[in-house]
Amino acid sequence: MTSIDIRKQTFKKVMRGFDKDEVQAFLEMIADEFERLNRDNLKFQEKESQLQAEVGRFRSMEETLQEMLRTAQQAAEDVRENARKEGKLMLKEAELLANRAIEKARTQVQTIRSEVIELRNQRDLFLARFQALTQAQADFLAQLEFTDTDVVQETIEEDHHGDHGNGRVTEDAGMAD
Repeated sequence: MTSIDIRKQTFKKVMRGFDKDEVQAFLEMIADEFERLNRDNLKFQEKESQLQAEVGRFRSMEETLQEMLRTAQQAAEDVRENARKEGKLMLKEAELLANRAIEKARTQVQTIRSEVIELRNQRDLFLARFQALTQAQADFLAQLEFTDTDVVQETIEEDHHGDHGNGRVTEDAGMAD
């Protein structure tokens, strides 16, 4: 029913009925109110439609945000997991490098110990040879101190008397005493 239907509405005429002008005025008033209500209703329907569209956008945005949040959480979890894996890998690499360094240091220590032992052996050999040389020189000096003046004198006389020797004191001459 529209406001036009209300305005065009006619009633049967009966005796002792209602005042025609009054009924017509009432119908006009109802038609005006009906038109106002229809306009308000249309406005509310438009507003509802706008609000429904806005709610739809918000729901879509919410779903998008929820999906983004899930994606961000998954990405954060992936980053954490990758960081854990990378940390473990770095730790293993560091342990490997440390073990290599320790092994290298042990090898160097062993080499140095071997060199120290070799140097000690060389030192001991040098000292033994030096002591032997020193002893030989001491023995030689001791022999030079032990000379018999008669033997030396005889040798000198022999050299002057025609025995042209080489002027050396022989061992036999030194031991003749």
